[in-house]
Amino acid sequence: MSTARLLQPKSHRIGAGFQADGLREPLELLDPFIMVDHFRMSEPVFAPHPHAGFSAVTYLFDDSAAGLLSRDSLGGQHAIPPGGLHWTVAGRGVMHDEYPAAPGRETHGLQIFVNLPADQKLRGPAVMRLGPEQMPHSAGAGWRAVQVFGGTSGLALPTAASLSIVDIDGGAQFDWQLQPGEQGFALVVQGGGQAGELPLSAGRALSLPEGGHACIAAEAATRLAVFSGRPLREPVVRHGPFVMSDEGQIVAALQRFQTGGMGRLSPRNTPNA
Repeated sequence: MSTARLLQPKSHRIGAGFQADGLREPLELLDPFIMVDHFRMSEPVFAPHPHAGFSAVTYLFDDSAAGLLSRDSLGGQHAIPPGGLHWTVAGRGVMHDEYPAAPGRETHGLQIFVNLPADQKLRGPAVMRLGPEQMPHSAGAGWRAVQVFGGTSGLALPTAASLSIVDIDGGAQFDWQLQPGEQGFALVVQGGGQAGELPLSAGRALSLPEGGHACIAAEAATRLAVFSGRPLREPVVRHGPFVMSDEGQIVAALQRFQTGGMGRLSPRNTPNA
């Protein structure tokens, strides 16, 4: 891969309470990311579920009308406010549940799966969090950025990856330069414009090769979710909520889940939920 290209996320819905545009392929262009969903959720649509072999990351945009609540089998119960980040390193396995803090009010954010290196697939699970006031800000001529994770953000990440939210004024430009050895993609959350000869519009993503550069010219007020990372280029075997290095690890993860090795998490409608 030597040039920039456009990626088109696929839309999916779960009932009336969840809709998302998701990037899941081509995996070699997303690496070290496995999946990114740009979602809007107004009702709890997910039951408690397991994760293993990757990091499950939630970021809420600052325009989200409400926050989320996150529970896990480590005993954590955390509020994710608009503009906040919740990072669950699933490792060998954890049970997880996430739902709107105020049903009926729309939450707006990103659900991100970040692969774990092969030597960390079976590490113990852990949770990291950042509030919006903890995230570094930067600005240039006609643009402003928030470093959500990676870069100068304050989290010790298990994978070399970063996310910035970049707002560009209409008529302004943003120069996006990747570091040597890193590839990335910029998801257009709203607005649009041009990256050279490539047209950008809401819902599309611009993919850049390692060390690539793009000058993004915004025709109207534009918001980008800019992802970058050092590709792992390791074998990936996916089975539902598990992302492992080989089939044997998948079988072992299923056994841990079925026998309670990933912990237990009661449904929300029980007294101890």
